[in-house]
Amino acid sequence: MVKINFMGDVMFGELLENFKRGLKTRLDKKNIDPFEHVGLVLKKADLNVINLESVFSESSIRNEPFSEILISREKYVKHLVNNNINVVNTANNHSLDHGREAFERSIDILKANKIRVIGYDKNKYFQDEPVIVNLHGRKIGLLGYNIANFPDNEIKKIIDNIKNVISNISSFLDTIVISMHWGEEYTNIPPPCIVGYGRELLKAGCDILYGHHSHYIQGVIKDHNRIFAPSLGNFIFDQKGKANRITTILQTKINNGDLSYEYLAYCMNKNFQPVKAPEFEKYVDKISAYLHECYDVANQNKYKDIVEKKVRVGHRNNRILMRLKMLIHFWDYLPYTKRILSFKSSNEKLFSVINDERSLKSRSKR
Repeated sequence: MVKINFMGDVMFGELLENFKRGLKTRLDKKNIDPFEHVGLVLKKADLNVINLESVFSESSIRNEPFSEILISREKYVKHLVNNNINVVNTANNHSLDHGREAFERSIDILKANKIRVIGYDKNKYFQDEPVIVNLHGRKIGLLGYNIANFPDNEIKKIIDNIKNVISNISSFLDTIVISMHWGEEYTNIPPPCIVGYGRELLKAGCDILYGHHSHYIQGVIKDHNRIFAPSLGNFIFDQKGKANRITTILQTKINNGDLSYEYLAYCMNKNFQPVKAPEFEKYVDKISAYLHECYDVANQNKYKDIVEKKVRVGHRNNRILMRLKMLIHFWDYLPYTKRILSFKSSNEKLFSVINDERSLKSRSKR
């Protein structure tokens, strides 16, 4: 029997509104282990898979304070190694925030520590060959992709390309796992398009499809012998909103080809460490019930308006909270006021890597 744990966004840096007060600062000052309360669960699994929402690097193309945002000190890769995190997805909208050199340095560090990398790699933004792991006589192929922030017409092309990859590899693999960075932020119900794309990928032959990017959990279902979890939310991330802190471990078992799962409720504590949280089990079940309902083709658009409102309100509340926290800690930002205001008035998008991905694509063809 093969045991695989899946978790959502892991970020050892800190957000701009938590500058000098977030997880990165706690790691430096308190020397905490972010996985302290889940280490035993992770060590009992054959594989533990996360989405890495920051890079491991001591350098950045950004100036302070942006050079300290969503980036981790290289030495903290030890927390992945010590807690049996052995597969990392790098395909997300923050991988290239600090430039190609920082991203490639992060890839080198992960691989040097025997952590398998799926998703983005050096000079390659689309994974067309799986990372293959042989476990207990079973050949498992893992893939990672990002479609967050992409235009709809490009997303459809990427989904079709992924389906082609599945078709090309299904004959020599026993289990296909896909990690997707997609959807909309701040909603615990996936948008109809994500449900539709999920259904397409499962039908194409993906066995375990799980996602991230929303920063909220979005439930899990089993469709015949395939598992679909559109978003596992944050797992280690310095957001303090209640819904941002509720997280899960998706524990899957493969027994002679039969798939089963447990959806375990956790909540991040004040140090952003996930801790088992039975008090949220009913909430977790409720979110899965929404997913079950909208996975039905007839109900796919049932919550469309609700999702759009959740996303709109979520972003608005996040902006308000961000500005309020920065105002309260005004002195931390005072030396960088001109730089922050200049960046805000520019057209540059710090946390969106679409242009960089296109650059990677063009370079890989040379």
